[in-house]
Amino acid sequence: MRRFLTVCAVVLLCAGCAGRGREKPVVTYRSAEPGMLVAAYNSNAARIPSLSADLELTIIYTDEGRTKKRTVDAWLDVEKPARIRLKHDDISRPMFLVLSDGVHFWVCLDKAIAGGEDTVYTGTLSALESEWLLRPDRLLSAFSLGRFPPDGAAETVSETYADRYIVSFLGGKPLRMLSRATFSRVDLRLSRYEVFDAKNRLALAVDYREYKSGSGADVPSVVTADWPLEGFGFTAKARTATVGVKLHPRLWQFEWRPGAVVVDLDESRAEPPRPAGKPGR
Repeated sequence: MRRFLTVCAVVLLCAGCAGRGREKPVVTYRSAEPGMLVAAYNSNAARIPSLSADLELTIIYTDEGRTKKRTVDAWLDVEKPARIRLKHDDISRPMFLVLSDGVHFWVCLDKAIAGGEDTVYTGTLSALESEWLLRPDRLLSAFSLGRFPPDGAAETVSETYADRYIVSFLGGKPLRMLSRATFSRVDLRLSRYEVFDAKNRLALAVDYREYKSGSGADVPSVVTADWPLEGFGFTAKARTATVGVKLHPRLWQFEWRPGAVVVDLDESRAEPPRPAGKPGR
């Protein structure tokens, strides 16, 4: 009987130890004025004049009613205020290139993505619809490099919750939601950014995780962006990222493979193919 009781005591003791081992860590929530969080975000973004990152990019899209994923290597270059270059990092045959020199943009898609023919969409930034899928300034926002409040915002509204702060930016006539920023009360950093279209529909949702510090600025190393109205999104994981790098001017010169169909969105018509050089990083 004594041996049985001893065994039971050991079992109960071990069970108690195991239970304590599974306890969730205590989370401490911090407090701050939402306006101060926006100012801190803008200050951090201002310390990122340029950025280069080697990415593992997982593209998520809907094809014939089914959700599909494809993971590729990609390279991101940003030079503020409006230069951005996101390219499939494949020397032999890159699948896509999104490029903006600050005035014009080019979105180049391989025939496997565009459907039938290599296609280039181009024009001035002003020709893009406000929530166009791969609008370069939306990509800047997606990578947490834009400024708050967004253009056109006339009013800012703040909400406080136990685990987060939400700052909403309103504008237009009548007043409507333009975008919304969520700051985590764990670390007071931007954790989510949402953009709404003219019909108040969620057009872009971006989540930020695993911030890393470098060159005096914090940059999220994992970014998940979703365009719910388009059935398209991506998760970008930065293998390496360099802040403040000096970028060569040739990066902002458009180059793509010859023979692509060029669609000028300023004129909304197809043009004859333009000659182009070999793509390069």
